[in-house]
Amino acid sequence: MLLFFICLLLLCPQDRGAHADELILSDGTVLVGTIISWDREQVIIRTPDDRQHRVSAKNILHMSLTATSIQAVSARLPAPPPPSTSRGDDRRPEKVWKGTLDFSYAGNRGTSDSDSLVLDFKGERKTTLYRLQLNARYFYAVKNSELAGNQVLASGRLDRFFSPRSFVFGSVDFTFDEVEKIDSRITYAGGFGYQFVSTEDRQLSINGGGGYTLENFSDGTRRDTASAVFNQEYQQRLFARSRFEQQFYYLQDLQNLPRFKFRLNLGLRTQLNSFLSMRLGIVDSFDHRPQRNVKRNNVSFTTGLGVAF
Repeated sequence: MLLFFICLLLLCPQDRGAHADELILSDGTVLVGTIISWDREQVIIRTPDDRQHRVSAKNILHMSLTATSIQAVSARLPAPPPPSTSRGDDRRPEKVWKGTLDFSYAGNRGTSDSDSLVLDFKGERKTTLYRLQLNARYFYAVKNSELAGNQVLASGRLDRFFSPRSFVFGSVDFTFDEVEKIDSRITYAGGFGYQFVSTEDRQLSINGGGGYTLENFSDGTRRDTASAVFNQEYQQRLFARSRFEQQFYYLQDLQNLPRFKFRLNLGLRTQLNSFLSMRLGIVDSFDHRPQRNVKRNNVSFTTGLGVAF
């Protein structure tokens, strides 16, 4: 309709309407007077007999306006939008990081019975085809003036989706544990994964594959082995603000089958507000063949606050 009015202003002759506006309708009716209002739907004109006529814009065949009316119409025309400065495809999905940073108090039972403060980080960045997940955990504890805990766990995994639920992945896992005499344990792996459920209330996925593990211990021992990995993750909304979280990680030595490790992480997270949450958790770590003087099973009970981003 805006284009319609512009065309009328440019094409209609002005000499006949020097002192009055004129509308010629599609049925042949001619209205002469003063246009007092207009919009995209209709035009209102006042004729010399002081009557107002409302005319639908689609019924106007021809229009002649005075110079005063032309200036008024021009003043009401909206300014053209500024040219777009964006480049590329604006339809690409946003790439946004989301995750949590938890500060917890932990009671550790196993090789070292101690209490400590724990820092947990979890971040995820997802696009249509890719998903990057980063996880880290650190705690340090002293009991009776002696070192009771000093551990770093870190992992990263990149998923490449080839269907809405199926993906291939590449991952790296790192472990340092001074008490358990592990200077470094690094596992590189790759394989396939599948999302069974992915909704706002429930998520369930598994992935597994093969890789290689490099271990260095504080007594100078070095061990490099082919490995198999398996990872399972589950989340379930229990109430409006509470969510159950579970993760199971399994590492198998393919060159020495009795040697395997797993880590089970259970948690209940309650959202306090838009960015703050409270979490209760249990972490059970098992090593079938640990180093000398190190227990097979270690359990940590945690409670703390988390910040979402």
